Amino acid sequence: MFLPLVMFGQDIIFTDMSTKFSGSDAWRDWSIRTENNIGNLNTIFSGNDSWKEWRVVIGSFEGSIRTMFSGDDAWKEWRFDFQNSSGYIRTRYSGNDAWRDWDIYDYNTSLYAGTVYSGDDAWKEWRIYGQRGEIRVRSKFGGNDAWKDWSIDDRMRTEDNGLKMAAIFACIISAVMQNKQ
Repeated sequence: MFLPLVMFGQDIIFTDMSTKFSGSDAWRDWSIRTENNIGNLNTIFSGNDSWKEWRVVIGSFEGSIRTMFSGDDAWKEWRFDFQNSSGYIRTRYSGNDAWRDWDIYDYNTSLYAGTVYSGDDAWKEWRIYGQRGEIRVRSKFGGNDAWKDWSIDDRMRTEDNGLKMAAIFACIISAVMQNKQ
């Protein structure tokens, strides 16, 4: 009876994310690597609105991330639901650069995700931080397809896994949206 509690409470240490395929729809299917597992992030639907709902599976850790609204600004607010946590992802500001700054929170904890640099390539490096550490998310390569491969330096060892995944998602989806325009 004690073993399942340990497995569900185990910290996931994220290490990288990459698209599974190439081509114009590559952004819909991702491989997520952790220290101990490989998982997936996939759109749930097809069509023009497929980006609005995602499924995450990493071993026994599962959940979803979906937009809260419809329309052109739907990407500015998301809800995440995982086994042991749920909460919201919201842009911190409005306007053209709203994609650069995110608040991620559940009912107990808040994280902030933002680009490290400004300019045209700002989407290539992100910093996520909160009271329990930080995560760095960096594109592995340069060029037009840099958004397809990411290294993740997860130094947030005791934070909720769903909250961390939601914050990483905000960085990745922002980079995808900047490159699909």
